[in-house]
Amino acid sequence: MMSEAKKFIPKAVNKVMVIGCGGTGSYLVQGLAKMIHGYGLDISVTLVDPDIVEEKNVSRQNFSPDEVGWTKAESLAFRMSERYGVRFRAVVDRCENVRMPHDYLAVTCVDRIAPRKMFQNAPLWLDLGNGESQGQAIFGTTSRKEKIKEALEKWDNSPFVSDLPNAFLKVGMSSLKDRKSKRNVSCAEMVFSEQGCFVNEESAQAGLNILHQILVCGEVSVPATYFDFRKARKIPASITKEYLDI
Repeated sequence: MMSEAKKFIPKAVNKVMVIGCGGTGSYLVQGLAKMIHGYGLDISVTLVDPDIVEEKNVSRQNFSPDEVGWTKAESLAFRMSERYGVRFRAVVDRCENVRMPHDYLAVTCVDRIAPRKMFQNAPLWLDLGNGESQGQAIFGTTSRKEKIKEALEKWDNSPFVSDLPNAFLKVGMSSLKDRKSKRNVSCAEMVFSEQGCFVNEESAQAGLNILHQILVCGEVSVPATYFDFRKARKIPASITKEYLDI
């Protein structure tokens, strides 16, 4: 029998940094801009990506043919400003070269494991990952097991939890490494039979659902969502003792 579900109250967020503006990130950025505009949120957003929009990106990512040749971060920042009146800052660089301020909510939408590990100590981190047809969105506050142990020890004292395990813990990133390949094939180069047509949008939507809880509702009851669109399956994860038991 599952334990009762609880909630997490995040500190007020007014700065968001989206790392990766490709397949998943480009769709998430548009949803985030719509959310900020629609709810009148006072939030500054920074987009980080070193890449340029190529023709191969148009069929899989949220870019149009007339944006080919633009940098992805600048293209999205300009388009969101034109469409929603929001001001997004673009940083055309690799995340390894960008200083991550402590007061940001970090949202990682990158293919590789190594850059994602950099955010294991971020106080607020939403990580989006996907494979051929499945993926997940995981929000957390710590990669320290002792902090999660403390949250479990206080379980009966409050309807809220003090910390949430982040993706570093939930996915087991400490033991994961990027695959070595003679030719580094990006997700954008994969045919739809190798990576599903809608997997990026599905991953972005899972992330946006969690961002809505953080930015609009001010409380989180579902910190993670797992999906497999090929099986038409989506599993939200509530905050239970079982979820915190790493």
